[in-house]
Amino acid sequence: MKRKALWITLVLVVVAVAATVAGAGFKRGHGWHRHGWHRGGPLAHVARELNMSKAQIAQTRAIALAERPTAVALLRELLAGAHQIADATVDGTFDEAKVRAIAATEGDTFAKLLVEKERLKSQIYAQVLNETQRKSADEMQQRWLGRLDHVVSRMQEQIQ
Repeated sequence: MKRKALWITLVLVVVAVAATVAGAGFKRGHGWHRHGWHRGGPLAHVARELNMSKAQIAQTRAIALAERPTAVALLRELLAGAHQIADATVDGTFDEAKVRAIAATEGDTFAKLLVEKERLKSQIYAQVLNETQRKSADEMQQRWLGRLDHVVSRMQEQIQ
């Protein structure tokens, strides 16, 4: 069950990274290419929470857009692995060795994606944010981790 909780947590992190990378291209506060998630998406939420100036938002957007090709390539790799697993388990067939090999590749890709996410965060933290905003960003990070801890705790309670 720990493995299941780990995978759910990893999926949540991937979704957050994908949302951050995809949200970097939002225009005029409409976010997500004018479908749903109005008000600018995840980056706009972070900008509001941290009280970022327009110049800081522009600098953050430039950093995110510079990292986007790498992130998109990794997300494509991750998606390709998901397709491989779907193909390997079609009609309920299960070849554990094949699935393990695909999962190992997926794990490596996921690790690269996490490194990219942390690189992006580090650049924004060091180059864009002032001291007050850094403290607020650290608090936001702790709140997010607290929420994830809560989700995993609730899942654990449900299995006991």
